[in-house]
Order: sequence, then C-alpha cells, then structure tokens
Amino acid sequence: MKSIGLVVEYNPFHNGHKYHLENAKKNPDDIVIAVMSGDFVQRGEPSIIDRWTKTKIALKNGVDLVVELPVFYSCQSAEIFAKGAIGILNELKCTEILFGSETNDIENLFKIANFQESSTFKEKIKNYLNMGLSYPTAHSHTMNEILGQTRLGSNDILGLEYIKAINYWNSSISPKLLKREKTGYYDLDVIDNFASATKIRENIKLKKEIKHLVPLATLEMIENYQNYTFIEKFYPLIRYEIIKNYTSLNDIQDMEIGFENRLYEYALKYENYPKFFEFITNKRYTMGRTQRILAHILLALKKDITSTIKQEIPYVKILGFNDRGQQYLGWLKQFGNPKIITSYKNMNNIFNEQVVSLIEYNEKCSNIYRLINPYKEYKSPIIQRRK
Repeated sequence: MKSIGLVVEYNPFHNGHKYHLENAKKNPDDIVIAVMSGDFVQRGEPSIIDRWTKTKIALKNGVDLVVELPVFYSCQSAEIFAKGAIGILNELKCTEILFGSETNDIENLFKIANFQESSTFKEKIKNYLNMGLSYPTAHSHTMNEILGQTRLGSNDILGLEYIKAINYWNSSISPKLLKREKTGYYDLDVIDNFASATKIRENIKLKKEIKHLVPLATLEMIENYQNYTFIEKFYPLIRYEIIKNYTSLNDIQDMEIGFENRLYEYALKYENYPKFFEFITNKRYTMGRTQRILAHILLALKKDITSTIKQEIPYVKILGFNDRGQQYLGWLKQFGNPKIITSYKNMNNIFNEQVVSLIEYNEKCSNIYRLINPYKEYKSPIIQRRK
C-alpha cells in the first residue's frame, strides 16, 4: 500500500495545511499519514490546542492516520525533530514524504544536504559559532561562503533535515516537494485567506477573527475552545524550575555553559514573562532556541534522553485513524512490528525498561501541559468513521 507522510504540528490546522493535505491526497488510493507534534512543538512552545483535539481536526479534514511525534523529538532542534519524524514514518513503511519548500528545487536540496554532512561544512559553522553568532546566522554565512547560496527559508531548512534523516535511518522514503505559496512560516500577512500559523495564533490571542483562515472543520472544533495555551502561562512553573535546579541546569538539553547564570539572574528579577524573555535573548540565543531551552527546563528534557532517542525509534503511538487508516494498520500487522501501539496497555510486557521510561516521560510532559490546559485524555485512538 502506498503511503504519503506529512510531518505536521497543526498548531492549528489552517488553509495552508489543507492545501498541503489535498496535494498529498491527489491519488485517492494512497494513504496519508500525519506524524504530528503532541502538546509541545518545535519552537519550544506549548501547542495552542491539545493533541487529541488536533487529532480530531486532522481526521475531519481528511488525514487517514495520525501518529504522535513524542515530546523528546517534537520540542527539539530541526535535526532531532526530523530524525524522529522520519524514523517514525520509516517504522510505518511510508513510501513518500511531502513537505513544503520555498525553492521547490529538490536537486539543490540534495546537493546542500550532502554538503552539510561534510567535515568542511561542520568546521566552518563551528568557527562561526565560536565567534558568537547564532546558529541560523552561522549557517547562512557558511552556505554563502562555500556554495554561494543565500539564506534558505524555514521550510527548506527543515527539508534538508528530512533528507539527512532519510540517510541517517537508511530509509527508502522518497522526498517530494510542494512549493510554499502565499505566506512564509513567520509571516504576519494575510493573502487570499492564507496566513501562517503564527498569524492565526496571534489572532486567537487577540480575539480577532480567524474563520476565513481555517477550514470549517477546524473552526467548528476550536471556536469555543476553552483553554488556548500559551507559553507565558507556564512561566511560574519555568521560573520555579530555574531557581530550584539552578546548579544542575547544565544537564538540560541545548544548555550551554554560562547560560544558566543568565536564566537564574533574570528569573529572580522578573515576575513578568515578556520582560524576562526580553533580557535572556540575544544575537546568539534566538527566540526559537531560547524557548526550546525553557521548555526543556520545564519538562526536564536532559541530554541523556536525547542521546538515547537518536539511536533508535523507541515506539510509535497511534492517536487516531479513519476507515482507510485502519485498513493500513491491518496491512502493517503482517510485518509484526511491536513498536506500533494503539494504547499503553501491557506496555511492560511489550517494551524494555528504557522504552517504558520514555513512554512515561512523554505522558508526564502531557500531564504538565494539562496543569494549564486540563483536556480530556483518551486511552485509545480516536476513530473517524465514514458517514
């Protein structure tokens, strides 16, 4: 069975996502699998809506099978995020992955991906980082110096990581591009009923209209949502963790020596999250990177966890499916992959102690999310039946 993989956050599902999905479903016989971030997303933020509501929306909009990207992948740098997503799609025997691209030039992306694996690239970027530049700036300088490439867009940067992850897992997944149209990842413009998720979250926060920016199935699910979730709501918890664990913050994923002092100083000083965040960011610590560090502190995501999950995909948790997704899961059973699970029942009999601890860690992180957004927890996948 041919399956098309989508790596998504659906934070929330908007018209651009619908366009992406429609292009993935051009052949009605293909299965579309969405590997979706759960309650925390790649830029180090809590998802604006919870993982189960996002699953319902994805299924209503036409995704066949929704699989969770666990927090130890979803709330990480592009490299680790991509490794987790591609690894999960590989476990699911996925045939292709379709992702957005600003350039829509697959040959150039392969060329750049191969270059980035070289010792020359790694040495150059390390030199720029040692000069105090942020990773995106160091990346841009290195690309320009050696390949004459200008700064890549967000989708192309992530696409490079998907290509490298396919090589990392020795996967046969074929990468396909979809030209990014209308708006960019961070754009705050609205063009022809298309807007970035960033803009839509801003509108939700400011209680502005979004009905022209999202499909009806999304609007029906979130227009009366009770607990839109933003990172500043977690600041008292983050602040507590920084102050309490100040001397052991070096164990936290992405923490660099000395940055914990900056965090501690301003956590003591500011009760207001925007003011705190303003003072801890600088040209080296970009907004995304800093937010990820704060999320890692909140969730106690440590370097040893990251080291473990880069070696092997520990498990594959199904969040929801429709009739066709159920058929695909039935087809997968012939391969006898014990990593693919629909519930945590009997997990101690299925997995070793290390995998069980990772499952428990992911669920603990969702329980932390539920301190702010007490959503309904499901013990089994959501099923969208054909009417």
